[in-house]
This record gives sequence, structure tokens and C-alpha cells, in this order.
Amino acid sequence: MRFSTSTILAFSLGLTSLIGMPAWASDPPKKPEVKEEPKIIYVEEAGELGRRGNVYKRVAKPKFEEPEPVPKAPFPAPPEQPKKEDSGKKDDAKKEEKKDDGHSAEPKKDEKKKDDGHSGSPKKDAKKSEAPAYSAVYDAAVIKLDVNNRPFTPVAFTNTYADYFVCHKTIKAKYRDTVLAEMNTFADRMGLPRAQDMPCMIKVAKANTKFPGSIYIEFYVDDKAEKACIKKGECGSTRLMMLHPKDKTGKKSKELYRSYVLTDEKKFRRANFCVSPEGQLLGEKHCYVVLNPDWLFN
Repeated sequence: MRFSTSTILAFSLGLTSLIGMPAWASDPPKKPEVKEEPKIIYVEEAGELGRRGNVYKRVAKPKFEEPEPVPKAPFPAPPEQPKKEDSGKKDDAKKEEKKDDGHSAEPKKDEKKKDDGHSGSPKKDAKKSEAPAYSAVYDAAVIKLDVNNRPFTPVAFTNTYADYFVCHKTIKAKYRDTVLAEMNTFADRMGLPRAQDMPCMIKVAKANTKFPGSIYIEFYVDDKAEKACIKKGECGSTRLMMLHPKDKTGKKSKELYRSYVLTDEKKFRRANFCVSPEGQLLGEKHCYVVLNPDWLFN
């Protein structure tokens, strides 16, 4: 069955007109595309009640899934280097060249001259370490200080009032334990906290203080009191002992009296104690007052 060209053209025009026709009111409405809203997950809790009776809860955070770790690829082994076979032969050849048959080489002369006892230089004697000069006021058997009444060890801390040195290698351990025991005995009498055995510091007072150049052995009740006293110079709980020499000229006597000071700013307590070098309590006063009864008239 054959169709003419006019029939085919008419049929194609009719199809294009049907495709391009607009939608009429009689056509059924198209359903809108429904978008899936994300589900809101709330925290499992009672929530807070609003004014209108609504309960408000917090929104839970989405769970984060950690990625699975990927195993690392093994590091490739380094390529093997070819062994040098000729290295051993070369070493043997060098050793044979260095051999001495005793006829071609002259005997070596001694470079170092023998010391016959007369060639000694005076520089060696000058290099010998001299004994350190100790303080003339403070007894070296108790505390080791130089001629300027300062420890030989370096300064550990410093503030506006004093320089601090570590007790180690400066005072004897037995003397340190004696000072701590007497200090805690006085603290028990006053009803104050005891001082710790560490740290033990030697304090040298600066020029702007009441007793410039004085030597103290200081302990602390806790770490907080230690930091406040050393770094800031704020000693609210004082536990110290001042070494009080009887003769400051150093010509007659090196007897060192122990003058204690204990304070507590929370309990508003302060007390002084003076102990003789033999360990006898001389009174609840500063050692200067005990040794100089007429100090008010000086």
C-alpha cells in the first residue's frame, strides 16, 4: 500500500500540532513533586515546657562515622648494592707496602723528651686549685659561705627582697634536720601547720630590707606558700630561721645563734624564738634582743 507525499506531510503536521498544544482546564492537574524533608532527631530528654504547652527539646547532632583506616603499603626494601670484591685485595696491597723490613727505614727519634725533674714549668704550679676562702663571720662547719657571706652555689631564684640558694652542698644535712625539728616544735606550740622537709632554701636579704645581708634558712608549709614567697615575696606562712652571729667582726667568735620567725596570716599569729648554738631555748624573742638586753638604749 503506497501513500502519497501529500498524505505523509499532512500526517507529520498533525503530530507536531498535537505535541505543541497547551494544557487546558479540563485536563487533570499534575501532582506536585513531593520533596522528602530530612528527619529531625531529638535528644532523649524531658525537654522544657513552653508557654503554649509545647515541649521543646534539643536537636541531636548527626553521628559522625569515622572512616576506616587504610593500611599503609609496606616500604620497599632498598636495592642491594653490589659487593666490591676488589676492596679486600687493595687493603692487602696497602698493608704489604707499609711493612718495614728493618733495613730501608731509619730509626724514629723520640719526640717527647724525658722529664729529668729539672724541666718543670712554673705554670703547672700556678694551675693548682687553691682552697676556697670561707667567711670569717659564719662557721664553715655549719654553713659554707665565701668572703662576701654568700653561698658558693648559683642563685636559684630572686625577687625584690632576697636571693635564694638551694641548701644542698651549703649546709650540713644534720644541721638542716636540727633546724627543721626545732621549727616544727615551735609550730606545734603555736597550733600552726608544720613545715615540709623539702624544699630547703637559703635566703640572702638584699639592701632594701630590714636586715640587709642577713642569712636565712627557710622552709614552707606547702607548694602554694613556696611559690608565693619565692616568686612574689609574699610570705603569709613564714617558716624561717636567721643565722645570728654573736661577733660580726669574725675576730673573736663564730658562734651562730638561731633566731626563728613563724607567722600565719589567716590566724593572725606571729612569734619569735631564740636558740643558742647548743640548742637551748633562750626566750620567745629575736636573738638580737636576747643577746643585747639594753638594745632600746643603744
